[in-house]
Amino acid sequence: MRFIPFQEPHTDLLLEWLSKPHIKNVWQENGSRDKIWAKYKNLPKRHVYPFVIEDEGQLIGYIQYYDATKVGGGCWPDEKTGTYGVDLMIGDATRTGKGQGPKIIKEFLQFVKAREPSATSFIIDPEPSNARAIRAFEKAGFEKESQLETPGGTALLMRLTCQRSKAT
Repeated sequence: MRFIPFQEPHTDLLLEWLSKPHIKNVWQENGSRDKIWAKYKNLPKRHVYPFVIEDEGQLIGYIQYYDATKVGGGCWPDEKTGTYGVDLMIGDATRTGKGQGPKIIKEFLQFVKAREPSATSFIIDPEPSNARAIRAFEKAGFEKESQLETPGGTALLMRLTCQRSKAT
């Protein structure tokens, strides 16, 4: 599994995924191709790092992480330094419901920890009605914390605290 930085050619695939029934109701995003690309190419300036997920040579989804203390809009005002948020969509519907979600999440968290060694915890905020995603996040080690209101609507805050290795 590889996580490839999101680039302009990925925009068409992202738009295709966003139109899929299994994504449409849980990922609020709309606009023209140009508008979507303009937004996604500027995400790193807002401390959000977007990637496409490649598995067995196929692009199967989108994933991003962000520094929860630096993203705008006051979404996470109480988060401590070292907290990173994660958003994920498996765009290829044939890959859903087959255990891919927990595998992707676990591998991505290792990828992020290598890039962000100061990471102490990860948060994720699925819609409370998205039982499949919640189960996948629990299988990856996240625990339910609280329900909250976000700019995208009601969400379930889930957290995974990083284990620190002890010096030997």
